[in-house]
Amino acid sequence: MRRRVGIACQGGGSHAAFTAGVLRRLLAVEHRDGFELAGISGTSGGAICAALAWAGLASEGPEDARERLTGFWNRVKADTPIDAWQNYWGLAMASLPWSVDVSPYRVDNGADRVLAGWMKEFLRLRELTRAARRRAPELFVGATDVLTGDRCIFSGVDLDYPDLAGSAAIPFLYKAVHTRGHVLWDGLFSVNPPIRDLLELDLDELWVIQISPLSVGKEPRSFEEIRDRRDQLAGNMSLAQELHFVDKINELVAINGRLKRRKQGARTEYYTSVAIHLLDAGLEQARFGSASKIDRSPSLIDELMARGEEMAPRLLTDETLWPRRGALEGRTLNVPPQP
Repeated sequence: MRRRVGIACQGGGSHAAFTAGVLRRLLAVEHRDGFELAGISGTSGGAICAALAWAGLASEGPEDARERLTGFWNRVKADTPIDAWQNYWGLAMASLPWSVDVSPYRVDNGADRVLAGWMKEFLRLRELTRAARRRAPELFVGATDVLTGDRCIFSGVDLDYPDLAGSAAIPFLYKAVHTRGHVLWDGLFSVNPPIRDLLELDLDELWVIQISPLSVGKEPRSFEEIRDRRDQLAGNMSLAQELHFVDKINELVAINGRLKRRKQGARTEYYTSVAIHLLDAGLEQARFGSASKIDRSPSLIDELMARGEEMAPRLLTDETLWPRRGALEGRTLNVPPQP
């Protein structure tokens, strides 16, 4: 019997090209029959990758999903003289040893319209019937309500472009997105990526594609190092909470044999134990700092996609198993008092 799998895709701007590479390889002929994809979730750039894969699967199948992922990230590349010039100056400003952020409400940089155009070109949501959406694996997109701080989850059944735009709305780069009664910012502030929702799908395994590094080798001291590490920790905070929830469910199932999830009429549904596989992109701070998350240079996009394709098969092995009480759970160190 094929294992029933849920894939969760962490956000990370341009670094999500790594996720696109992972999904492309997993959906290739040599791997896609080795598992059943029950659902896929994502936040920010991870949400866009998840939605592209989901839309392809809902439409024409795995090869269509692979083509949409490739087409989108090829479009992202700054491969024209004007795009390359804009990308160069954007990186230069982002790399300065001080903050030069300007409110997008005061200076319209047009980034939201560009992203909307890319999504419409490759997602083509209007072509997906409700029946096709229901046949596809479940999709969950995570965003943050700016006003309440709540995690907002949008499903594939009624997914629309503003939901994805809100999931990727990085402050200072994009205006908040107003949709469905919410004012949305990037999902990394509350749910990066959605995982608890995938547990409703009776999974055998959870595969997490992680972009933000868990640890660094030295104390951050320069402005750039401090900023980069702050962003990495923020990106992993909600991931740690989501994985801790899965870990706790696994623990309770192991103790009690089964754990009630909900009761619907005469039917009772139970949580099952889920094996967690965590694929860390390994994007070390020295080369992949915060500024590179807005880098659209073709060489970076190609490198990250190739890296994802190369590392993807690890999810099919025990190499990426995440141990219970692992680093992401938030270990408490009992430090002895000073004498």
